[in-house]
Amino acid sequence: MKWIKQLSWSLFGILCLAQVSVIGLQIVKYERILTQGEIFYFDVLPLDPYDPFRGRYVTLRFKDANKAPLAKEDEPMEERIKGYALLEKQEDVTVIKEVTFHKPKRNNFLEVTLSSTDALYRGINEKHETMVYFSLPFDRFYMREDLAPKAELLLRAGSGVALKAKLRVLEGKGIIEDLVVGDVSLSQFILTQ
Repeated sequence: MKWIKQLSWSLFGILCLAQVSVIGLQIVKYERILTQGEIFYFDVLPLDPYDPFRGRYVTLRFKDANKAPLAKEDEPMEERIKGYALLEKQEDVTVIKEVTFHKPKRNNFLEVTLSSTDALYRGINEKHETMVYFSLPFDRFYMREDLAPKAELLLRAGSGVALKAKLRVLEGKGIIEDLVVGDVSLSQFILTQ
């Protein structure tokens, strides 16, 4: 009977250690992207909903970041659900140059989820390139409870405030580091208004 109790406690300890290890590895991966990832900026069109379970956050819609040409070496394949958006810096903003189905060797790419197969390839652009529709792996940015409503008022359509998402990208994974207005963090910008 004593060995069953010891076995139970041992299994419980292993289970606890496994759970803590998984969480720890996720934190390490997140911090690695924040410290080593390359910085990219996307123009965003914000909204500010409230979720009673998750708190205040800014839902992000990225301007001109939901479609791109398919890479010339790739062919449309409807069963694909994952692609890689190749990022290119232009002046002070990032654009998605093209989408490929093969993981790129260089580091300036982001793993994206392709749209449903019926909407995947909706024609050809003016350069006769097949267009691919996709969604980026992030769509919200959490803010302090007291700042989120002020951000909503400030960022409504027609306010004239240009907002950018500052992303860190490493090995295809991306994290929104901050929202910025010009060179100033959105939080600091709101506090100075």
